[in-house]
Amino acid sequence: MINSYNITIRKARREDEAELAELAYTAYYDRFFNDEVTNKYGASLKVYPELIPDEEKDTGQSRSTFRDYWKQAMTKLGADNGRFLCFVAEANLPEGKKIVGFRKGYAAPLEDKEYERYEKENKIRLLMRRKNAYLGINAYNDLRPIPLPAKNKIAGSSSLYIAPEYKRAGIGARLIQRYAQELVKMGFEGMMTSCYIKNDSQKFLRAQGGDYFIRCDIPVVYKKADGSSAVRNIDGLMCLWDAAGLRKLAFRKENTATSQKIFDSGRGRN
Repeated sequence: MINSYNITIRKARREDEAELAELAYTAYYDRFFNDEVTNKYGASLKVYPELIPDEEKDTGQSRSTFRDYWKQAMTKLGADNGRFLCFVAEANLPEGKKIVGFRKGYAAPLEDKEYERYEKENKIRLLMRRKNAYLGINAYNDLRPIPLPAKNKIAGSSSLYIAPEYKRAGIGARLIQRYAQELVKMGFEGMMTSCYIKNDSQKFLRAQGGDYFIRCDIPVVYKKADGSSAVRNIDGLMCLWDAAGLRKLAFRKENTATSQKIFDSGRGRN
């Protein structure tokens, strides 16, 4: 039986590049192109033929797409004012250590267009609440005002993937918490992530305190037959942790002591 406490959460290192690229491809393929998984959880990307990996032709979201991404991303590790963050879950096995999951993203303020989506949504919700009040209708949950921190205080986060055989062991929760701890240490007051609208990952995000889901497009990179790269936009959802939600995630009960120690060690950094 897999025990998440036999897993070490640590910062990624440059020498992890090849292992992370392979894990990213394996976990992504299992989640979005494995019929058994997608029939159960939804969000098969086979509905977009151009995205289907073809290793012989090196097209779609093939292994080389992930290798190219990680080759570029890992050059930013420890550089760029520490904005590229990646934490890995490393299993301590009898045969050696193995990376079985990761959480990555850029600890940089949201892009203007992302922040503007939330501002626009807040205006729409305000108008709808007023309309409902006028008509005597109780405002429902989706019309809540979104408590936006300042734009430069909301950081992004992106992929979280776990090796298929290590799912449902609490590893994802530990990874997203460690990422949140780092953001709080850096002075951020909010976190945004996105997920595909047709899968069930929003259930996990809600379980980790994520809230205020709104529609967005998710750009997906793939390779064409001529070897060039292209982007396909997929329907997605943006999910927000406000200031209270981010701190609650970072310092939640089961890891309070560890979390506070990590935060204290970085106090004063920005």
